[in-house]
Amino acid sequence: MQNRRTPRSLGLWLGQLPTGPFNDISDVPGVRVGNVSLIQGNGPLVPGRGPVRTGVTAILPRPVNLYRQPCRAGIEVFNGYGKSIGVPFIQEMGFLNCPILLTNTLSVNDVANGVITYLLQQNPEIGNDARTPNIVVMECDDSYLNDIRGRHVKPRDAILALQRATKGPIEQGNVGAGVGMSCFQMKGGIGSASRIVQDQNGRNYIVGMLVLANFGLLRDFLFSGVPVGQFLSVLAEGYVPGSLILVGVTDAPLSRWQLRQLAKRVSLGMSRTGSISMTGSGDFCLMVSTYSCEFKDYLSDWKLDQYFRAVVEATAESIWNALFMAQTMEGRDGHIRYALPIEETLQIVRRWPGG
Repeated sequence: MQNRRTPRSLGLWLGQLPTGPFNDISDVPGVRVGNVSLIQGNGPLVPGRGPVRTGVTAILPRPVNLYRQPCRAGIEVFNGYGKSIGVPFIQEMGFLNCPILLTNTLSVNDVANGVITYLLQQNPEIGNDARTPNIVVMECDDSYLNDIRGRHVKPRDAILALQRATKGPIEQGNVGAGVGMSCFQMKGGIGSASRIVQDQNGRNYIVGMLVLANFGLLRDFLFSGVPVGQFLSVLAEGYVPGSLILVGVTDAPLSRWQLRQLAKRVSLGMSRTGSISMTGSGDFCLMVSTYSCEFKDYLSDWKLDQYFRAVVEATAESIWNALFMAQTMEGRDGHIRYALPIEETLQIVRRWPGG
């Protein structure tokens, strides 16, 4: 087992705004995250049998029945090469009325079936005298390490991830949907960070981000403005175009349109890490406000700048956390994704002018 640490714990500068107590998405009151990690077998790929390197991550923005008490939401698609479901409803209506699930590309429908079962059990009125919910399942391609054709994620795994959802601190790196993911041709996965924004009356609001990081070329990797990827000695082979899924939650009183404005700023945080949103990368950001939908006393648009800063900083740190916390993993056909070499990264950053 490798000893992994976040860049913040190593004393690296990661932005201006303060973090929440766990520095992850669960700092937003009520947010819970659950994972199911599937790791089985080694050796040559036998489609349908393995090796298996995949999983499910569930995000519940509030500890209530979301179908009956939905959240406001906004979504932005930076590059549409993705198979996520649930996007049109959020674009049209600006609401989220179910949990958010993350998994691999070919398991989206199986996970959706699990969520449907979960919601039907909670809400017997669905399909009788009530409208059907909008299922939200987002994905990345983990086929470099995983037998993705085997569709090893089952509906029961989605239900189990929802049942396991707890308060933080959350697990990061090779966990849940992040088990088989790659980032900058190194080991990627789940990453998260948070920021505190204080309004003019001294009230604190939290912005939390969670990413499923599965994108990029090693040579493009940046850390705090330093082109670290151009100097790392890590072996990076077999690039498979992936995706970047970002989920943000805040307790601030924001409208659907303001949430979409925040979602648009995520691309600035992505670029801090070296992402160029390549053609084969499905890059989506879903932003959710847990502030009660019964109230419409939204913040003024002129007071959003610190929220933009929070999103940009937390996005970049979430991606870096996914890399720093992920561990080397061997998958199908002997494919290996090596963990970001932390000590070498620190040396490069500290040798850089101004580092």
